[in-house]
Amino acid sequence: MSAISKALIPLLLIPALASGKGNHKLDTTPELETDVWTVQIEENYYHTTNAYDTNGKALPIDTNYVNATIGYSFDFGLDAQVATYNCPLSGGGAQNFECDTYINITQTIQLRDKLNLILGAQNGTVFNAPAQWHNVDFGVLSYTPIKGIEMHGGSYFVNSYLANLPVDVIGYTTGFVAKFTPKFSVEADYFDGHNNLSGAQFNFFYKSYYVGVIIPETGSGNQYAGVVGLRFSLSNL
Repeated sequence: MSAISKALIPLLLIPALASGKGNHKLDTTPELETDVWTVQIEENYYHTTNAYDTNGKALPIDTNYVNATIGYSFDFGLDAQVATYNCPLSGGGAQNFECDTYINITQTIQLRDKLNLILGAQNGTVFNAPAQWHNVDFGVLSYTPIKGIEMHGGSYFVNSYLANLPVDVIGYTTGFVAKFTPKFSVEADYFDGHNNLSGAQFNFFYKSYYVGVIIPETGSGNQYAGVVGLRFSLSNL
């Protein structure tokens, strides 16, 4: 068994407790390394009580999802990813969409020494459901006041299918990355509004491992969720 397999198996066996639905995943932070492949495996565990789907069918009490992302960072500021979210390992029905798959593109443009413009798009669909094209576009300014600290903020557009609303939505997003030591860092992102993206996520990294929490925006219909995962670049193997 490879070292990667030994690292992944514990992550798939250790659920982070949560309740209800979590907001849709969208990463607005570019990779710091270039000319490198990056792999991310994340597990979410949901515990639902007295919950029913739109047909009145009772939902499973426990749902275990896995999310997988693989991407490449080019040396001219372009990050490209293929991601599949919310594939049920057990249970199901705790998310608005399951096994939805996307292509994520992010371009970083340097404006000044410590100031960057980040433009990105996420496009995909749910292959095991009636065809719906999901789209998110965003633009943020990223500022690095000191080494190890990055802050960003801007706006996003999400179409009605992914927003899970009758209309398209425009909102704002903000976040930060704080790298305290070479081994320990914190990442956070927030999306405002009352749609499928709305809420905040905090991830606490130690080396390539991380745990986190998803905090819903009030009135969005999303719920608290726990996160545990592994993110590594192939250059580090």
